Amino acid sequence: TDGPTPGYTTLLAEATIEPGVSVARHTHPGVESAYVMEGGFELPIQGQATRTIKKGDGFQIPPETPHAGGKPGDAKTVILITYVVEKGKPLASPA
Repeated sequence: TDGPTPGYTTLLAEATIEPGVSVARHTHPGVESAYVMEGGFELPIQGQATRTIKKGDGFQIPPETPHAGGKPGDAKTVILITYVVEKGKPLASPA
């Protein structure tokens, strides 16, 4: 959907990360806010200490901040993610 301001769009996604899979280091052109619905994994965010997130945790990643999936979990992880990004830019880019 459009918003919250002109030139930006809001996207809502559910992502499933299978056991033993790690997410490559990447960035987004806007804020990423997420909530862990199931499972968990290590979350390294540039400029912050790596932390382990688990079911019930929320986190936010600033625009253009490199981050990755870290050490994969032993069980499937499901996260609900909201992105607020500039229109016309790719949702994610390798970092």
